Amino acid sequence: MFTRPDGPGSMTSELSESESDELLCEAGVGVLAVTDGSDAYSVPESFGYDGERLYFQFVYTEDSKKMAFLEETETVSFTVHEATPARSVIVQGEVERVPDDDESRAATAIAENASIPTLNVYPGTGPDDIDIDYYQLTPAEITGRQFELYTPQKSE
Repeated sequence: MFTRPDGPGSMTSELSESESDELLCEAGVGVLAVTDGSDAYSVPESFGYDGERLYFQFVYTEDSKKMAFLEETETVSFTVHEATPARSVIVQGEVERVPDDDESRAATAIAENASIPTLNVYPGTGPDDIDIDYYQLTPAEITGRQFELYTPQKSE
């Protein structure tokens, strides 16, 4: 049997709104989860965050699995996390194409926050075979947690 060194209690705590925003600003990359109604698909994505919305620059081909699933998904989940301290934020909401007049806002957020603010082009695919569009995730819900780390000790 294992016991916690400091006794029983919660091993997680909720992040405040400012702590969640901080992690979203610092993370720069996360995992986007979408569904087609029966199957789930998760893909790592670089992103920018301006305090209101998450922005993505999707580079895709005509037969993109991500874009096909995205069209069928009403509410996506986007997760960012870090190991030290162990904490994560999940953002849920609708993803939609950024209106043309807001593209500079998306580009700025991506340039300031994204871990990889460059284009990820499919190997062997020419520029005429790809599309590049900005998308935004408007949060309907943001939840964050911090996890207490400890090494379990065998009880005597």
